[in-house]
Amino acid sequence: MMSFGLNKFKSPLLILLGLCFLANTAQAEYRGYLIEVYDHILQKKWDAATGFDPQQYVVTHGGGNRLSVLLKATWVCYGDTGHYTPTCPMPEPKQPKFKVGEVVEVGLSRHMTEGWKGKVELSLWRADLKANVYGIRFGDKKQMFGRYYEFNLKKTVSDTPEAEGETVPLQGPEAAATPAAPAPAGPAPAAP
Repeated sequence: MMSFGLNKFKSPLLILLGLCFLANTAQAEYRGYLIEVYDHILQKKWDAATGFDPQQYVVTHGGGNRLSVLLKATWVCYGDTGHYTPTCPMPEPKQPKFKVGEVVEVGLSRHMTEGWKGKVELSLWRADLKANVYGIRFGDKKQMFGRYYEFNLKKTVSDTPEAEGETVPLQGPEAAATPAAPAPAGPAPAAP
């Protein structure tokens, strides 16, 4: 009886067939990006959620002489980007300590942004980091934008307008040295 030596190839052949079946269940993975785009010609700014990294976005949408981009957030997406499928949505934060619009203070010790106050512009859950990440805009620092872990931020005692680039009324000895604003004309309001 002739076996043609098939026994010797039986186990590698089964392994190969098993891998072929597993390959059909594999998923692709790509990164999603939230970028702030500034068009120097039109003098306009907008946010874009894309599968292109910031450099690719600039090259494919007008070039570096026209566009500037700022990376605001990045996350992992699963699936296929073929057929002009939009990028998966940015993940929602898990049990966030801060809401979008709140003013927070950076608590990183010995960091150049230590003590800076800014407004929460975005928040997302990063599964790869197992943490919430917040995008903070510092209005009083030329609209600088930074990303911070939740544990590096703390709530401010009050929502001070200095984080939005507004002026803060003087208090303490500086206020006494500044002349008071003139009183409005007309009768004084009645006391309650």
